[in-house]
Amino acid sequence: MEQIHQIYLNSLGIAFYWEKEEGVIPNRIQLIFKEIGLFFTLTELKDFNYLIDESIAKNSCCEACAFKNGNCKFLLKTPMYPLDLSVSMEELKHIKDLVNGTLFKINMEIYLNGEGKN
Repeated sequence: MEQIHQIYLNSLGIAFYWEKEEGVIPNRIQLIFKEIGLFFTLTELKDFNYLIDESIAKNSCCEACAFKNGNCKFLLKTPMYPLDLSVSMEELKHIKDLVNGTLFKINMEIYLNGEGKN
């Protein structure tokens, strides 16, 4: 039976490694938020972080808009070229936290345990 090794969790979603009988599969990170599951390499996760920053910067001009955090949806590109997401600014902020927290924990593990160890 497959289990998970949690990396990071927030109010919107979770990031984890899949565990199989052989142990943790460290080269792929599963992100799940809302009803969406994305399976990234570390490089793709870093790319996704950049795309999140781009979306936040692109949509920051709406700061005075009363609907910005509730009703409006913004395009969030993903490292998977054919897949884009429609998210609110509040969801975008939670996704940003999920990705940042995940990258922080992964980088800390790499620093503490050395490259390629978990």
